[in-house]
Amino acid sequence: MRRLTARLLRRLAPRRLAEERGATAVMTAMMLVPLLASGAIAVDVASYYSDRTQLQNAADAAALAVAVDCARGACGNTTATATALQSANASVADAFDATLRTPTVAVGTRRVDVTTAADAAHWFAPLLGRDSTRVTATSRATWAPTSGGTAKFPLVISWCEYVGQMQRDGNGNATIRVNATTELGSPDTCTGPDGVTPVRVGYAVTNGDGGNSACGTTSTIGGTVSQYTGMYTTSYRLPISCTDAYLASLVGTTVIVPIWDQVTGPEGSAQLRVYAYAAFYLEGYDYINRLDDPALVGRFSRAALPSSAATPATVSRTAPDLTTFDASYRGAYSVFLEPQG
Repeated sequence: MRRLTARLLRRLAPRRLAEERGATAVMTAMMLVPLLASGAIAVDVASYYSDRTQLQNAADAAALAVAVDCARGACGNTTATATALQSANASVADAFDATLRTPTVAVGTRRVDVTTAADAAHWFAPLLGRDSTRVTATSRATWAPTSGGTAKFPLVISWCEYVGQMQRDGNGNATIRVNATTELGSPDTCTGPDGVTPVRVGYAVTNGDGGNSACGTTSTIGGTVSQYTGMYTTSYRLPISCTDAYLASLVGTTVIVPIWDQVTGPEGSAQLRVYAYAAFYLEGYDYINRLDDPALVGRFSRAALPSSAATPATVSRTAPDLTTFDASYRGAYSVFLEPQG
């Protein structure tokens, strides 16, 4: 009886194994469909996020570009600007596999919001009935009065002088002589920006950063800058680091000019408190020899200083905006991206 059972089992074993192999093949075939679908979805999802990253870069670039224009006083055709920046940044090396749509732009008070969009085509999802997905990205750029920076030409001017220059020429054209003397017949003071406190008139050369090691002077609103001690005692009315070559390199650029609203200390070594920053487009400078008072020739303008950091140290939302005193006034503004999410 045992031999018969063993012989029977030996005969049935190959048949059972064949049946199991057949069942495995069926199960494998059944599982293959969802596995392939999952792989296809993974590819399309990866493509989606890649497209969105490029769109975000495009939105950031477009928002900054529009904000810079607005900070300078003329927003221009914001949609055209945003569209150009979107196209330039969302199709790098033809890697963007989506159809770009016209971006939307909303300009608010010292801010602009740009939303970029595209219809991203799928590679495998159409097999599941999904041909494309709308991808969007939004960025906000803000501009605010600059609250700190480096005056590449070491000059600080009185609030009185800035107002006087703008009243003399509404277009901002000016020649600023860098000395601390008052024009003959002009008053010694004017009413300060608070409408009450008298402010001394004049101009002053400032000590460069690190003494004579650098020509430019770094400052912040509310802080002070030091009058150049050699202004009246040396044969050169500027710090020695302000070489002719350095000054020539500034021509054709916009420099920030600190405006003081308070002076302490004796003339020649005074401390001047920075109230705000004007922006000055430098067309040239003039002096006959190093004993003369140099002059900056150019015009006051509106400057926009882009920054990639959100609310950088050079920006204060409460810093004085010169345009609040008069629409024709110009100042320096910093442009930056707001954090998202």
